[in-house]
Amino acid sequence: MQIRQIKVSHFRGIAELDWTPSHSFCCLIGPGDSGKSTVLDSVEALLSSRWFSFTEPDFLGCDTSMPIVIEATIGELSRALKSDDRFGLYIRGWTSAEAIRDEPEDDDEPVLTLRLTVDATMEPVWELVCDRMDEPRTLSNRDRALFGLVRLAGEDARHLAWGQGSVLSRLTGDTDEAAARLADAYRTARASAKLDEIESLANAAAAAEGFAKGLGAYVEGSYEPGLELGRSGLSSGSIALHDSGVPLRLAGLGSRRLATLAIQKSAISEGAIVLVDEIEHGLEPHRIIGAIAQLKGDQAKAATDKKPVGHVLMTTHSDVALSEAGEKSLHVIKTTRPDHTTSVTTPATPQSLRPLLRFTPRALFARRILVCEGYTEVGLLLGLREHWPTRHDNKPIEQLGAAIADGNGGEACAMALALAKLGYLTALYRDSDDPLSADQQAKLAAAGIPVFEYGGGLYTELAIFSAASDARVQELLQHAREERGDDFIDNNLTAKIDDLNIECIRLGFDSWELLSAKNGEELRAAIAEVAASKGKEKKDKKPWFKDQRLGRGLAPFVWSIVTEAPASPLAAALTAAEAWLYA
Repeated sequence: MQIRQIKVSHFRGIAELDWTPSHSFCCLIGPGDSGKSTVLDSVEALLSSRWFSFTEPDFLGCDTSMPIVIEATIGELSRALKSDDRFGLYIRGWTSAEAIRDEPEDDDEPVLTLRLTVDATMEPVWELVCDRMDEPRTLSNRDRALFGLVRLAGEDARHLAWGQGSVLSRLTGDTDEAAARLADAYRTARASAKLDEIESLANAAAAAEGFAKGLGAYVEGSYEPGLELGRSGLSSGSIALHDSGVPLRLAGLGSRRLATLAIQKSAISEGAIVLVDEIEHGLEPHRIIGAIAQLKGDQAKAATDKKPVGHVLMTTHSDVALSEAGEKSLHVIKTTRPDHTTSVTTPATPQSLRPLLRFTPRALFARRILVCEGYTEVGLLLGLREHWPTRHDNKPIEQLGAAIADGNGGEACAMALALAKLGYLTALYRDSDDPLSADQQAKLAAAGIPVFEYGGGLYTELAIFSAASDARVQELLQHAREERGDDFIDNNLTAKIDDLNIECIRLGFDSWELLSAKNGEELRAAIAEVAASKGKEKKDKKPWFKDQRLGRGLAPFVWSIVTEAPASPLAAALTAAEAWLYA
């Protein structure tokens, strides 16, 4: 099953949402209170076989005068669902243009539309709707179970026991035999408590172990059925999964969550709709990566085998999870205030965000993003941000929802445009030696993206050295020598400034102008050119500061330079970027 369209009205913090998911694996991100978990909650409330109890806080603004309405159109239907014995009479058509037709045509995908309505009586009503039918069809919990929903949220450990409604009960055997088998298990438990000798329970435990391992849960020994001692009486919940004699509910949070998800997913033969809220909760980075890779791998294998792929809707605040999900899975959710209208946006050009997911994925969790053209600029701004809070009530930019991102050189402009289309407040910080094209300037202006640059053809190294006093130039040279080595720096300089030898170069910068035919401005330009590895000799050299660590190391020196030269192009660009980040 896959969700083709979902509409939500008046549910919790969402006044209106109309979303057509564009991918079978959707990673939902957005700032706090944007509605990520509410979207998952709405899908669960509509499709879960469980009964949901609603209260006033479930209504937007606690206003019960307008009903909660959650409606989803489901595709990739099983053959059973499409039969006339089930819901065939309510089949609608989903067109290639992503629209619904009540009278399906040959090229349309068969879909079903479910609706949940809750009014002031707090009584939920689940229905199957189709405009060509006189009346909607009421859906029972058994009907809803056919849509294959799996939800992982928090610490729902009920599926780790053979209780009523537990997936383990279904794994034990088919529905008709489950009650009898459990009754036999209880009698055996009373007699000897050797539950592992009951073949049906042992087989279910072994199957659960395999599913859990597949998603990365840690298994100390092996899963087995065991009696939960200390509970009152003997009920279905008294028999639970154990790992080498220890109840699985006492395992680590991450292993419990992965085991719960794996067991639920295993009970659906194919094409499950999987909801995972904050997949990173309780998991180390390698297990986050493994769990996502497994979920995506299952979908890929199903597609290869021409079986139903299903749908994964996942929320996260983890840059590890975001990177593993990939740019095609990215969906940014945003709720505007005060009208509480919610939207979900996908990248128009996913490849534009690939470098961001590789180098600075955490920036996507911010509200405003300053895209920096290259490594030097990113490092410099990240270092300078440590100096800014003293001028802004001791608040770091992150506290205001701002982030600095790596634009990967020539891709920075396209990245900034892609981020703006996703709804982020975006700005661009760049060199001025390679001017933007007229087309790029027009697109940036149309998207409302400010550009901070030095002007006058200046690149970052030249902007820094041009604004620096003799003493600051000397400090920068000494810093470069400490990072790159004396010989490397001095040989670079003598190759460029041919009337100064090694001995002269190693004197203080304030003496260079006395020994060279070049004036101070020319000497600074020569140093900057060598530092940036520009010019025809650049193939034999490498930049001094072109990585984030080295760029960040420049920050204390640049802070002093802009303080002493506030009217310089360097100071103007940096001050404008700072003001925008703190706006």
